[in-house]
Amino acid sequence: MKTLAATLAALAFLAAPALAEDAAPVPQLTASGDGIVHVVPDIAIVTLGVTTRGKTASEALGQNSTDLTAAIDVIKGAGVAEKDIGTSGLSIYPVYATNSDGSQVQPPKIVGYEVSNEVRVTIRDITKSGAILDAVVTAGANRVSGISFDVADRVTPGDAALKDAIGDARRKAELMAAAAGVKLVRILSVSTAENNSGPQPMYRMMAAQAAPPVPVMPGQQEVSVSASVTWEIAPQ
Repeated sequence: MKTLAATLAALAFLAAPALAEDAAPVPQLTASGDGIVHVVPDIAIVTLGVTTRGKTASEALGQNSTDLTAAIDVIKGAGVAEKDIGTSGLSIYPVYATNSDGSQVQPPKIVGYEVSNEVRVTIRDITKSGAILDAVVTAGANRVSGISFDVADRVTPGDAALKDAIGDARRKAELMAAAAGVKLVRILSVSTAENNSGPQPMYRMMAAQAAPPVPVMPGQQEVSVSASVTWEIAPQ
């Protein structure tokens, strides 16, 4: 009896892969969808700094530190938290003597040093960004290398875009299923990808000049999500 049971078990084990191979694949339908939500940025991120020259590196660095400190004090005075101000670059370069035609004197001769120091400032009240730019330039900053925009709440528009992407995929799947004479049974898999993009207006200035208040226009940013959904299908 034990021998018979063992033989039946072995036959069942050997037959299992064959049964699995013979099983018909589940008929499937895959559709992709997109969801797009436009949001108005409420945060400005500005990179600004000071470039100074001096006969010695120490002199140039000292003047640079004085001017940048004055600019940072203005930024803090406008209500920007210290945690939102961070150094993004510091460089010290020798300045070489040049001829009247702009070519470098040979052999090279160092006549001074140039120091550049930049900070990255996150302005969480975007309505103040134009006034802050004006104020820091007056205080001594002579480089504004760029401004970009962001939104404080990325979750809410991302969730809305995700729902729209899934809904778009379902709409397309139902359309394809109806055209093919089948029906959607159940979802087998879902994959999504988020792609945030949008216009990034740039404001550039190399030297302080008398000018009207800086216009800062954040425009809109696009929060985009794509989805791919696979359904099991069956005849109608």
